[in-house]
Amino acid sequence: MASRPLLYSMDISHYCVAADRMLVFKGVEFDTRYVPYHDKRELIKATGQDYVPTLIWDGKTVLWYDIPDFLEAQRPKPTLYPWGQKGLAATLENWGHQVLEERVWRYVVTKIPPVLKDDFERWVFEEMQTRARGPWHVLEMRREEFRQDMNKHLAMVEAILQGRDWILGEPSLADFGIYGSVSPLLTAGEKVPDEFPRLAAWVARVQKLR
Repeated sequence: MASRPLLYSMDISHYCVAADRMLVFKGVEFDTRYVPYHDKRELIKATGQDYVPTLIWDGKTVLWYDIPDFLEAQRPKPTLYPWGQKGLAATLENWGHQVLEERVWRYVVTKIPPVLKDDFERWVFEEMQTRARGPWHVLEMRREEFRQDMNKHLAMVEAILQGRDWILGEPSLADFGIYGSVSPLLTAGEKVPDEFPRLAAWVARVQKLR
């Protein structure tokens, strides 16, 4: 009997959140193993690398960038690419991860430490983010600037959702990539801004997938 798939994951990772939603959408029963921000030893021992999400499926290691097509091959239905729109779905997913997520992350990064598991993880997170982004107090001072920039990009998704429940009309890779990219806002304990009601309803639909 095949073992249950195992997803090595981190709550604050947009790619991990997207992978979780893809697995749920595909109807895969799986287990999740939390990977601390500051301690990848178990992940490295199990997979030989330190990136999350990583999926273990029947003993095979599937790295984060291969997860969508791997799942599509293992469970073709329901498809991540409705009406054969793989190129469009993948492009929108990539826009979410590479463009939208950065706008969301800049706004919430200083609010992430309280959701981490312990003081050491929080300390490492703040240290690494400060090295990458600059002084913590400056990031706090710029939150209003970051909020406005984030909202400009959230408005793009709001516009896409006019007259439809899903980005491409049916659930697709685009939804899961963009949802993952919005997820740091939710992880930090904030809600979708009130001026984006279609986006808020779409977030609820993605969350309700079981």
